[in-house]
Formats: sequence, structure tokens, C-alpha cells
Amino acid sequence: MYELPEVAKRFLRYVKVTTTSNPLSNTTPSSKGQLELAEMLKEELEKMRIEDVELDRYGYLYATLPSRDGKTSNPKLALLAHLDTSPDVSGTNVSPQLHFDYDGRVIKYPNNPTLVLDPRENPDLLKCKGDTIITSDGTTLLGSDDKSGVAVMMSLASEWMRGDFRLSMPVRLVFTVDEEIGRGVSKLDLEKLQAKVAYTIDGGPIGNIDVETFNAVSAIVMIEGIVYHPGYAKKRLVNAAQIAAEIAANFPESERPETTSDDEGYFFLRDISGTNSKAKLSWLIRDFSEEGIERRIEYIKRLVDLFSMRYPQAKIKFSFNWQYRNMRYYIEKYAPEAIEYAVKAGRQMGINVTLNKVRGGTDGSKLSELGVPTPNIFTGGYNFHSLTEWNSVGNLVTTLKYVKVLLTIWEHNSR
Repeated sequence: MYELPEVAKRFLRYVKVTTTSNPLSNTTPSSKGQLELAEMLKEELEKMRIEDVELDRYGYLYATLPSRDGKTSNPKLALLAHLDTSPDVSGTNVSPQLHFDYDGRVIKYPNNPTLVLDPRENPDLLKCKGDTIITSDGTTLLGSDDKSGVAVMMSLASEWMRGDFRLSMPVRLVFTVDEEIGRGVSKLDLEKLQAKVAYTIDGGPIGNIDVETFNAVSAIVMIEGIVYHPGYAKKRLVNAAQIAAEIAANFPESERPETTSDDEGYFFLRDISGTNSKAKLSWLIRDFSEEGIERRIEYIKRLVDLFSMRYPQAKIKFSFNWQYRNMRYYIEKYAPEAIEYAVKAGRQMGINVTLNKVRGGTDGSKLSELGVPTPNIFTGGYNFHSLTEWNSVGNLVTTLKYVKVLLTIWEHNSR
């Protein structure tokens, strides 16, 4: 047995707080547990004697790490992590398990004997031989997404205020809510964020830096039919449910989530519901390119026009909303150094850096669009949103060290 480093101790404490976000809630944050964790962090930051800690009514927690001379004004750089965990798997009563001196064998779970973490299916486990692997007990997710990022930022703050690591520039810290349900920055106050460039600490394997995301659109088709007794319906009934089914059948199988990967976008039929009177279809549309996302929007528009001509008595309406855009355009246009310095920090540590395309979105997607270029950096975690989610003590320590190297590079280039 050995003394765990501070970042691991913090992580083990934070994952025990239930912070599952709730997509059915209209409040911000969507769950009380997120406020509970935010209040815990606020108290810890204040005990470190950070003076400008602020927890707003939406659950966003803001703080500034002061420069060596005590200044907190005009921070150029911010770090962000989110407090919530995914609603896809239970995050209640998380019981983290430590697997000391991992030897490369299959990991078993104490409270779920049918579940295993097998290195044949998770080969990156073998990179962690001799390390301490952290899992749940097999009945919940672990919460590494994103309490790893939270623990790293809080450990950074602790070292900063002790004087173990401090720079000549201030750094802004922001803890966000409801990232897992797509609302991570919906109530974020950009004036309180202050910074011109940011990083979310919310990624996966060591060395992975997310610099590109999907363009994301939600689309809805509403159909109103004409109801009539089916026994006497010839040339009278206009069946909204039938029209909905026919529209859904007109999407190519090769452009669904289950048949696409890498650079390929997709149409995801998220919901189809209704009756012969009224029906509704909703999609999530994703593509890395602007041209691709526009093509997909146009495809649905044309289908609606086609079926409106085929069923002139039906009322068929199409609407769509942008959810977020590919962040790479904004990063490369307004702060390309954010990627350059992230790569440089990895190289200085001997880390093999990979610039990733995320088949999804991050808080950084919307922040970049709002004018704050925000790449996403790794936390060392794996298998997010699942019972087999894991991280390691060594990965947490490496992430913290990487963040300090990255900040030092920013300091050097800001003089």
C-alpha cells in the first residue's frame, strides 16, 4: 500500500457525489447533486484562500488563480471541467475500486460478477501495468467523465495556492453543469469567464487532444393527417403515422450512426411517434463539414416537399435548429496557438499527441462558436458512460503534470 497522490484522493472523493444530469428537467442545473458538488468545491477553494470564488444561481462555479504578484484581472486563459455525469448509466452511490499494482489480468467487479474489464477488449489497460486502476464496483459508472477534470483543476488550484506551482499570469477556473445533456454552456456568463482562450479538461486517453467536432443540427417533421373510419376510408383517410413511416424508410442505411465511423456523418432517427391523426419524427443530424450538414438538411427538406406532393391533403412541416458547430474553424481562425501549444506540451513530456475529431460535441464546441476557442484535452479516462468506465492513478497524475506544462508554455509566450 502506498500514499495516493492528492489528485487521486480528490477524484475518489468527488465521484461519490451523485451528479447525474436529468434531460427531462427544465431547471439549471438539472439535478441537485451538481449544486452539492459545486458547493463542496467552493468551500475547498475558499479554504485555499482564493478570494474571488463565485457560485452563481445556475450552478456554475468561477474562480481565478492569481499571478505571482497577486493579480487576478484580465486572465487570458481558462480551464473548464463539468460537474455532471451521464444519465445513460446510474451514477448513484458510486463505489470506486482501486486495483493496485495492476498485472495485466482481467479485472472483476465485486458487485457485478458477470461483468469484467478484459485487456483483450481494452488493450490500453496493458499500458498501465504496475499502475493503480480505478473502476466502479460494476453497478454504476465511475464518473471519470468528468470528475477527472474536476480533480485535476482542484489539485492545480491547491498546488498554486501553496506556492508549489504558480505563474506570472492569472488563470481562470470554471466548473460547468449539464454538459452531458447538451446544456454545458447554455447559462455560462461569458463576462465572468473573462478569458479569450480556454481548454476543457474532458477528454479520453493520454495524448488525445480534441480539436474538431461535428456540426450538429436537430430536425423535426410534423405531420397532420385526416382521420376517418378505416372501414370506409378509401380516398378519405390520410394516415399521418403511415406517412411518417414512409418518410423514415427513405433514409439511406449507409448514413445511420450504426453504419458510419471516422469522418462520416449521419442521420440519427431519434424518435418516431404518433397516430393516424398526428405524427412526429425527430432526427439528430451530424457532419464534420459545412457542406455535408447543409446537404443533409436539404435532403430532409426535399423529402418533405416530395411527400407533400404525394399526400396533398396532409399538412407536413419541417423545422431544424443548430445545436453546435465544428470548433476547429473557430480555433484555427482566432487562436491556432491553442493547438500548437497543446501539441508542444505533449512533446515536452514525451507524450505521443494525437489531434482528434470527436464524433460528438464538447462544451468547447459552443464556446468556440461564441468567440472563445476551446480545444479539449485528455484526462486519461476510458469507456465513458458505461459500467466498465476506468482511469488510473498514473493517468490522473500525468494529466495534472501536462496541464502545468501547457500553462507554462502559455506564460512563456505571453510575455
